[in-house]
Amino acid sequence: MNEEDRISILAVFQTLRAKTSRLLEPVVQSEGLTILQACVLGHLYQQDAAVGDISDLAVIDQANASSLCKKMEREGFLTRTRRGPDRRVVILSLTPKGREAAERIQMRLNRFLELVNALPEKMRSDLLQGFQAAEQMLDYLNDQIKGDHDLC
Repeated sequence: MNEEDRISILAVFQTLRAKTSRLLEPVVQSEGLTILQACVLGHLYQQDAAVGDISDLAVIDQANASSLCKKMEREGFLTRTRRGPDRRVVILSLTPKGREAAERIQMRLNRFLELVNALPEKMRSDLLQGFQAAEQMLDYLNDQIKGDHDLC
């Protein structure tokens, strides 16, 4: 890979992150949430989950996921319940406030999906393939550097 390609890949990562944030932040901030917190609500809207599941979903360590969820509990979006024989497993569930916020966010995000759906079929298909390829590449890179903190 030449230097121009290397720089281009890094620029695309940053650009996608920035543009995604610009698009999503107003939606989630209207609920008093961050994008990461909204992601947690969206997941819990589908099913209750353990803190470890949220850690995997958000690609953050378990201690940060636990702190994030404790904050969301204090703000009334979710409840934390200890389960299991030794009570180390913490199961997260949405409160009515959390469920309502998740529903409002989803309604706003549906507008984006309507706009994407209005694109020509070939463009939608190409976008989906590109997103799937990018996700595979990021999974590969994350697997390769797992535990390598020298990059920071």
